[in-house]
Amino acid sequence: MIVGRPRLRALFERPLLPVRAGMVCLGMVMMLWSSGTPAFAQGRFTDVLVSVVKNKVVAVNGVGPSEIDLGVGEAVVSTKAFGLTGLAITSTRLLGFSSQLRHWGEQSLGVNEHVHQSQVLRELCVVATERSLYGFQETLAHWTTEGLGMSERVQELRAHGHVALVVTTERLMAFSAFMSRFQVVPLQGDELLQGIENTGDAVLVRTSRRTLMFRSRMSGWTELR
Repeated sequence: MIVGRPRLRALFERPLLPVRAGMVCLGMVMMLWSSGTPAFAQGRFTDVLVSVVKNKVVAVNGVGPSEIDLGVGEAVVSTKAFGLTGLAITSTRLLGFSSQLRHWGEQSLGVNEHVHQSQVLRELCVVATERSLYGFQETLAHWTTEGLGMSERVQELRAHGHVALVVTTERLMAFSAFMSRFQVVPLQGDELLQGIENTGDAVLVRTSRRTLMFRSRMSGWTELR
């Protein structure tokens, strides 16, 4: 039996139809996946803003709002936000917000304790009062505390990249986005500060006696000789 050319062509083309349909469907799925994935990632890790709405503090990022209630008589003193980290200072608490965890971390202030300085970076914030230093890690939504001595006073607070440096009358204290506590080195007697150099991941402090270095991912200070 001899098959005509049109019929022969149809026999060869017929099995290809499901393959072509499958390729079209696969292409559409890939297009949707490639266009949807970045949008999800960007929405999850977009910058945050912090505001006060009635009796609540609200953090808003690409995912949506996250609220925390204010207590009776609690007043908001100030709000700050940078990158993934938000900070609200109230009359009784420090409220730190983590965009990655979508969670508020709370730190109570003492009676008549007042905030004198604060700095907010993309993944951390540091707050100084007359009694203590407070550091907030955005990745953990966690506060850590370092108490000040009776006569110890904060002289300078610097923050850049992943590191914050606090200079007091008695100590140098560094806080990093990757460390769970302040890294402290005492100043010796009449040791005077002469200069500070810093990048986003390291701080170099020169004093009248020595040169000290702190790195964001390394515990403790290193003396350069």
